[in-house]
Amino acid sequence: MKMKKFLLIALVAMAAIACSKGDDSVGVVDCPEGMGIVGLSVSPTTVVDGTRAQQQIPDGVTIPTVDDLKLKIVSEDANLDYSEEWENVTSFTEKSKKTYFVAGMYRAIVTFGDPQVEGVNKPYFVDDEGFNVVARQKNEVKLYPALANSIVKVEFSDTFKSYFENGAAITITSGNGNKWNVGYGIEAENGDNNQDGSTPYIFVESGKELIISGYAVKQKPSATIAAPKVVFEDVKESLSACTMCTYTFDITTAGNVSVTIAVTNEPVKEVEVSNGEELNDDAIE
Repeated sequence: MKMKKFLLIALVAMAAIACSKGDDSVGVVDCPEGMGIVGLSVSPTTVVDGTRAQQQIPDGVTIPTVDDLKLKIVSEDANLDYSEEWENVTSFTEKSKKTYFVAGMYRAIVTFGDPQVEGVNKPYFVDDEGFNVVARQKNEVKLYPALANSIVKVEFSDTFKSYFENGAAITITSGNGNKWNVGYGIEAENGDNNQDGSTPYIFVESGKELIISGYAVKQKPSATIAAPKVVFEDVKESLSACTMCTYTFDITTAGNVSVTIAVTNEPVKEVEVSNGEELNDDAIE
């Protein structure tokens, strides 16, 4: 009888110790009364949306890690007043077991970059998730930050280049008024090209009107006549977040210049930009 009593006392003591240490496998933890802790899992998404399929973000673009993503947690209950920020997710997770939250509703927000800071390799990632903190539990929250600005690239078909062999100067103007000069063959006006002469991927704030404008220079009619310049009509579009839009200048079978707009390599729109000028030439046969 004494042995059974001793065993019972021992089991109760072991249970008390297990409770005080916490048992993450079942979410029960030792916390001040009415409080719980948060377990955060963050996995950035590396694709952009398309009309029918997704596509990987281009090589060379910075994909943030948990050391780069800023974290903010705010309360969503009217009776709670909580707002806290961490320099990165890592600084939170390192102390998450001793960071207590009053039971209630919260929202976690992770961000990387700034939507209004635009240019080459300027991605903006964001995600937010609401969650409920239950007292004396480890409350798991999963976040999948995705690209929240837009990627723009200008390209030229071989047919276009063969007709406008003396070059093209295209200006990309974002909704915030930032400008980039790209193209080929006109060095003074292609200053934002990559070092190898290719046109770059440019990140711009989404939801604002983007303008593609510029001109190209035809073949020289003769050694004594200057090469004619064709100024194109502006192409204006508002871009959605988490998309990659490619503007390809080409010559249509009718002999006009067109711009095909593709979202993640899927053409969605074609716009004629040659002001009605016929460009019939051997180069477009």
